Amino acid sequence: MATLDILIPHYNDADGLALALRSIASQTWDGSIRVVVADDGSRPEARDAARVLGEGFAHPVTFLANARNRGRPYTRNVLLDAIDSPFVAWLDAGDEWYPEKLAVQFAALAEAEAAAPGQALWMSCHYHWKWLDQQAHRIKRQLTDQDQVRALLVGTDLRAYLWTLLGRAETFRNVGWFDERLPRLQDLDYFLRFVLKRGRIIEPGRLEALCVYHKSDLGRSAAQIRQCNAYIFDKYRVLYNRYGRKFRRTRLYHMEMHSARFAANNDDHALARTYMWKAARARPRLFLRHLRRRGFRIRP
Repeated sequence: MATLDILIPHYNDADGLALALRSIASQTWDGSIRVVVADDGSRPEARDAARVLGEGFAHPVTFLANARNRGRPYTRNVLLDAIDSPFVAWLDAGDEWYPEKLAVQFAALAEAEAAAPGQALWMSCHYHWKWLDQQAHRIKRQLTDQDQVRALLVGTDLRAYLWTLLGRAETFRNVGWFDERLPRLQDLDYFLRFVLKRGRIIEPGRLEALCVYHKSDLGRSAAQIRQCNAYIFDKYRVLYNRYGRKFRRTRLYHMEMHSARFAANNDDHALARTYMWKAARARPRLFLRHLRRRGFRIRP
């Protein structure tokens, strides 16, 4: 059987790490698993709790620790350096896999590699999106049979989430480092670079979700989100331009609305209005449709 490294960044969330580890322990896949946890300068009690969780885990755990908080992309680069197995999967503390995830993905990846030898492949999967304050799960599908660069830039039916992935170690190493100027959205940058290097994202062909994303905007900086969105836009401006003026302006609209959502969900309504005004300038008609969907009456 194959040997797999599962890479987990951790920061002040021992309960979330315990959830992630339980989902690893429940996997039906019977290959060899090594877990690598990189702590990003957590408080001493949270770091020590994470270390204890690793020491008591059913599979071997390598525990690494940054001397101080360096951010998610730096910590993911530490994890890249620690890879020692031919296959790699990622999981964030606080998210979880369903028991069949690895078994389904390994079987599908073997079949895909046999059909396309030499092709760099990342095996993704459909997933459930669950807001932390709600009980309901919403399934999100990874639709891979499309222009993947365009789909990733849109981010609706092909999203850049590392914890959905399984792939060979070299396919991650060949992308290079995570961009440390992106405290958020470094996944999107990483996925785009993989596809631009002729990598291909695939999924197992199953309708079921294979993992759960526990989603929350609370405590997340709207200004940081907008800064990272602007950085992505500037870095990949040539790609946005490739798809035309309407596409570019629509993406700018959604970037502003994305930032407005984070501001509103953290009770900074003045900042939310600022971002919404910028969104309205980018795509006025689209913004009016948004207002109508929210029940606002627009006078002629």
